[in-house]
Parts: sequence; structure tokens; C-alpha cells
Amino acid sequence: MNTIVSYLKKRVQSTPNKIFLRDEERIWSFQDFYDDAARFSTFLLNHGIQNGDFVIIHLDKKIEHLITYVALLNIGAISVHTYPEREDEYIEFAIKHTKAKAVISNKFAGNCAKAKLFEFVSDDTLEPAYKENANDIAYIMFTSGTTSLSKAVVTTQKNVIFVTKTLIELAQMRQGHEREIILLPLGSTGGLGHFHACMFLGNYARLYPGFYANLDEQSITVFLDTLAQEKITGVLLTPGIIGRILKTHKDKFKNSATTLKYALANVMPMKKETIKELLDLLPNLRFCTYYGSTEASRSIINVCRENIGFEHITGRPVNGVAIRIDKQGEIFIRGDNVMKGYLYEEDKSLQDGWFATGDIGFIDNQGYITVLGRAKETISLDGLKVFPHEVESIINTHKSIYDVGVSSVETEIGADELCMAIVTDDLADKDELSKEIVSMLKKHFKIDKTNLYSYKIPSRIYFVKLIPRTDLGKIKRGELSKILLVQKDFISTKDRRDTRV
Repeated sequence: MNTIVSYLKKRVQSTPNKIFLRDEERIWSFQDFYDDAARFSTFLLNHGIQNGDFVIIHLDKKIEHLITYVALLNIGAISVHTYPEREDEYIEFAIKHTKAKAVISNKFAGNCAKAKLFEFVSDDTLEPAYKENANDIAYIMFTSGTTSLSKAVVTTQKNVIFVTKTLIELAQMRQGHEREIILLPLGSTGGLGHFHACMFLGNYARLYPGFYANLDEQSITVFLDTLAQEKITGVLLTPGIIGRILKTHKDKFKNSATTLKYALANVMPMKKETIKELLDLLPNLRFCTYYGSTEASRSIINVCRENIGFEHITGRPVNGVAIRIDKQGEIFIRGDNVMKGYLYEEDKSLQDGWFATGDIGFIDNQGYITVLGRAKETISLDGLKVFPHEVESIINTHKSIYDVGVSSVETEIGADELCMAIVTDDLADKDELSKEIVSMLKKHFKIDKTNLYSYKIPSRIYFVKLIPRTDLGKIKRGELSKILLVQKDFISTKDRRDTRV
């Protein structure tokens, strides 16, 4: 069976001097990267790291992260990918949960327990000592843990190869021709997946640190300048980044992205109007969204320009991936993209090969799947169920609303009420905007004909500066509820919810 490292070896044999990776300090050819990973493999072997050992990667520099990852693959050890921003307590949790043999970090100052702590080193005196990787596990990656404790996902070589080929086909990447920017963290399946694609095809990748976590004006400017200067053809973005660029740097984006062939985004609530604006701005761009998770990456896809009218829908299953939805609306996935299981719980993680996502959704009569949101995020109002994403996706289409989050808040009498947080312009007429929000929801839920779904209209609308989200854009519902609980300034919609329009 092909392995991840075998794809790198093929590139070294065919195009050793072709530029592969670049960061803010240096350029690596395929041969350079191969040799650096080989030397680090030797270093790890000399320090007692062996086949099957778990090793946590906690490094600021993406190139060091990637060299460490490939070095560990090379000796059959298993990477545990983490974000560089993770605090010491999180790394301590990862050490304990995975029983890690070592931590590779330039910043960890916590308790290693029995694990060894190394900094990343580059020692030119070490000789390359590549060994074939016979271990089926490619790496460990933790789930986001937004609704429960993070779980360690066991990803196999087979998973990686299947998902990488899916990504290549989805974006229609050309061998040896694409030039990518990798903005997202390597502790996510998104960022790491595009590294794999570039390595498999012999393409170029520009590595950037920190943009996903700190998207300030300078970062956006540097990103757009790099698009033009390096003639970038492909990029993975998030809905938030796309919305920000279209709002504040639209003209510069158009002028900088003349060579951009494809762009992908993980599917979060994204305005239909935003997708249309992007497609109109860059008429030759292949823009694709995808749905998946750490456990089952890139399961459902949508090539937006090919599905006008449905471009904002989650999409259809990937070839080779099966989707079923049970009577409760929960989405199940089976295919070669599905993890081996959760670490030390592999036998309990899947049901006859099916992964229970915990997401709720439905399939329409044309085969399009719509994901409504997490089952655990479902809000219960005296037994009536509300999916936050369902309400957010409606309000997200309002041109004056930059971001929206729906959550429940416990009122003074101990009952939960459905509440909405809005990010908008400071000069906006809040009372008028609240009326428009209620009107939009009434129209969508057909309150003019029946009051059956009036409970889905939030009883309170709060105006905030920021919706709390994870690094990858998921709303932190619990944190949002706590923020709204102490904020006394809101607009009540109770007198408007049940009246017919």
C-alpha cells in the first residue's frame, strides 16, 4: 500500500530540486525537505523514539511542524498534532490521554510526566536514515471539544490518502502546476490536508503563521500581496476570512487574485449572497465548500458555481462515502475517510463502520444534504427543539449583519429563553434592525399562516462586538450564553413574535 512518505520519495526521485515549501525565512526543495526530515528521524531514533510511540508536536513554525511530522512517519512513530497556541494545561492533557513518549515544543513549560521534552533541532552531521513506515496509523488529532471533552482521533494512512485524493479531485489540482498558500493551522485537517495534496502532486506551498488566529489588517494586506507576487493558484480559506476580505478589501482582492484557480472553505453558516459576490468577483474561480470533521474529513462537498441556487447548501456526498440520516435526524458517515476510532476506544467508536457525527440534518428530494447543526447544541424550550444554525443561516443573509449567534439564556424566573447576539455597525438603528430580523424569521417560518414555529424567533436580541468562536470558526455556545447572561442591554421581541404579519 502507498504511504504518505512514499509520495514524498516519488517527488524527490522525479523533481528533487523543485521548490516545495517556503516560509518567511527560507525555501525548501523536495530534496531539502526530505533530507531535513531524514536527519530529524535519526535524531529521534537516537533519543529513544521508536515505532508506535506517540509524540506531541507543539511548535510555532509550520516548517518545523511538518519536518517533525514526516520524521515521525518515517520511523513509524505517531504524531499528535496540536495548535501552537495551546496552553500548557492542554498539552498536559494530551500527554496523559495519549500516553505520549515525548513532546517536541519550543514553548511548553508544564509537567511532562514520563514524556521526554525536546526542542526542534537541525543537526547537519546526522546522516539520513529513512525506514519504511509499516505502521497503519498516520497521526492523532484532537477534536475541538466545543460541546464536550476533546477526543483523540486515530487517523490512518488509508484515511489520509483517500481524503487527499478527494481534495485533489474536488479542487481539480494539476500536478506540478499549483502554487498554494497554507494559512490554516497544521493541527487541523484543513491545513495539514493541503500540505499532503501539495506533496502528492509535487506542487508549491507558501507557509504563513498565525493568520487564522489573528486576521488583522496587516495580515490581510500581506496575504493579498502574496497572492499577486507569488502568482498563487489555490488557497484554503474560512467563511469568516472570505467575508472580511470582501467587505474591506474587495478591489484589492480582485486585482491580486488574477492567477487564483481554486479556493475552498470549510462549510460553516455562509451567506448565499457572499458566495454569489465571490463568484461574480472572480468569474474563473472554482470555489468549493466541504463538510466533515476530524473523524471524517471532507464527507460532503459543493462545487458552488456548478450548483447555482444551491450554492449555500451543504452539498452531496463524496464519491466512495455513504451518508445516512436516522429517524432522529442524526447524520452517519461510512467510507475510507472515516477514522479508525478514538484512541484506546477504537472498538466502541463506530457502529458497523458508521460514524455517528452528532450533527443533525436532512436530505431533500434532489439529493442535497443540509446540516442544521450539532445535536448537543439543540436548544430545548419546554420540550420544543430549536437548531441554532437554522435560525443563524436566515439572519446571516442580512446585508447589515456581520455575524450572528443563537443561544439560550436562563432568565430571572429560571426558564430558558431563545436569544440572539448580533454584530453590526455601531451606527446601525438597533430597533429598526430588530424589527427586520423578526420580519425575516416570520416570513421564513410562515408565521402569517400559523404560529406553530413562533418559538423559533428569539425573544431577546443582543448587540455585541464579537461572537466567541474557536480557531476554525465554530461558535462557543456556552461562552456566548455566559456573555449574554450578564449583559442587561437587549431588545425584547416578545410583543412582535406571535402577531400575524
